[in-house]
Amino acid sequence: MTELTLATSEALETVLVDLPVAEPSARRRRRPSASSTLIWIVLFLLIIAPVGCFLTLAVSPRLFGQGSQWFTFRFIGEAFQGSTGQGIFNSLWVSTLVALLAVSIATMLAWLIHRTNVAGRRVWAIAMWLLLLMPTWMMTLGWTDLLEPYGAAHAMGLNTHWLYGEFFGPLGIVIVLTSSALPFAYFIVAAGLQGLGGEFEDAARIHGAGRARTMRTVLPIVAPALLSALAISFAETISDFGVADTLGYHAHFPLATYTLFNSISNFPANFSVAAVIAGVLILSTVPPIAAQSMVMRRSKSYAVLSGRTRVPRRREFRPLPRLYVSVGIGVIVVLALGVPILGAVVGSFVQNLGDAAGPAVHFTLSYYNQVFHPALVDNGLGSPLLLSNQLGLVVATGTGVMAVILARRLIATNGGWSQRITDIFLLGSVAIPGVVLGVGYIFFYNLSFITHNVVDIYKTLPLLMLGLVASALPGQTRFMAGPVSQLQASLGDAARVHGAGRLRAWRTTNLPLMSRVLVWGWLLTFAKTISELAISQILYPPSQEPASVTIQSYLGNFQSGSGTAMTVLTLAEMFGVILIALGLYRLFTPVGWRRVGWSVVR
Repeated sequence: MTELTLATSEALETVLVDLPVAEPSARRRRRPSASSTLIWIVLFLLIIAPVGCFLTLAVSPRLFGQGSQWFTFRFIGEAFQGSTGQGIFNSLWVSTLVALLAVSIATMLAWLIHRTNVAGRRVWAIAMWLLLLMPTWMMTLGWTDLLEPYGAAHAMGLNTHWLYGEFFGPLGIVIVLTSSALPFAYFIVAAGLQGLGGEFEDAARIHGAGRARTMRTVLPIVAPALLSALAISFAETISDFGVADTLGYHAHFPLATYTLFNSISNFPANFSVAAVIAGVLILSTVPPIAAQSMVMRRSKSYAVLSGRTRVPRRREFRPLPRLYVSVGIGVIVVLALGVPILGAVVGSFVQNLGDAAGPAVHFTLSYYNQVFHPALVDNGLGSPLLLSNQLGLVVATGTGVMAVILARRLIATNGGWSQRITDIFLLGSVAIPGVVLGVGYIFFYNLSFITHNVVDIYKTLPLLMLGLVASALPGQTRFMAGPVSQLQASLGDAARVHGAGRLRAWRTTNLPLMSRVLVWGWLLTFAKTISELAISQILYPPSQEPASVTIQSYLGNFQSGSGTAMTVLTLAEMFGVILIALGLYRLFTPVGWRRVGWSVVR
């Protein structure tokens, strides 16, 4: 019997050796699939074509009727001279510094809030959401209302004249931009920590590592999340316009986005120089993209999230260190969030804010009365805020679905050049200011070929929706890339082996593990859609103003009190939506979904 078995094995081995290896050819591996083609079509219509049209103006202004040259490099030289060149240099070093500060602070906060017994964990987590809701123009408005002479601080009996001069300069710009980038980095890093089970920390502590050594040992496991946070913080900072138009302008500290806006808004408009600046902003995001891609392709060790991931045990601080750490977190939150909110809220109640020649400042409810009872029927906040919520619902849902698909594509190890180009376009578009993306949509979707042969949505609400999705998709994809990279492929494979289709396999394995991240990503996009100003201001259809455009029109018409009151009400409404969504998630999802991965602060 043994000899027969041995002979059979040898015969089978001979047959298997002689059989051709079923390895797909290089040509077959490179053949694009239908899903890949569809993704590229969507990206082309959302990002590549509009941005490409705008960037083409840098070397061929005549192609879009903006000059006489078919091809020229003249505008590239002009962009790096004078104030535009200084603005590019300032934006690069400020964005680099802000990204490093934001990721460092966010990593420390995420670790302390979710892995220790620091006091007020619920408060600090909620504060990050509040900070995320505030656009930079609102932060600057709050700081200005508080610190300006005869401002909110003066109304409360505080003397801040000495701080007002120091704030209007590079120091204030770095503070506001770091505060704005902090929640992005915090949520990305905290989402990456969801797969970091307690067994990794326990292993390090067993081998004699202290708290600091344990953190240095374990944090490299979430390198994709850290690099994503660094990249998105840099891109969000370098593309910001609110700070450049306020603090940068008044402090005579030019930033690239402000010089870009000047090139477009001046008469005659110089779209070619603006396109060169936009190209520099895009190319500046290549280094962080390359760093993340290189790290993620070197190893598959980041796939640590599975159905057996254990919820980590929180580290216990002693009473005195716990007090010091809690106070330190409180100081950070107060500087980032408390000061601008205090300035905005108090400013909405102060009559004659900042008016030294007018009557003495005093508190009043007149601004809120004007919001709820506007002089003109169609000049209130109700209809614009309702429209913004509808836009947020559609944009957040569509962006969430596409972001998961693109995140899976970005973390694939065999994506090749197509994956790298997709990654560059996605993160590069984060660095495009909203005003540039809006102008690109006007140039592309107003082409006669597009309107007559593809789609005619110029000056319609769907065009605004596409612009908002294009603006939110890159950041949302980066947000999802870290958590998606931690999902082990064996989970879906096991479901497929047991007869589940692709959709059912994802729904029964990946969805429970990513449910909370998906909810947070949806809320993030919803909030940013409502507060988006640049794209909304450029692409909104006539008589369909979103809330941000209405607020800006009040502020621009020297009705800062009513505009500030509208902003406070809008922020309160967005925060209420977040609380309702998180409450529904906790009420209706299975208990197991809430125990796996990143649980809410308790």
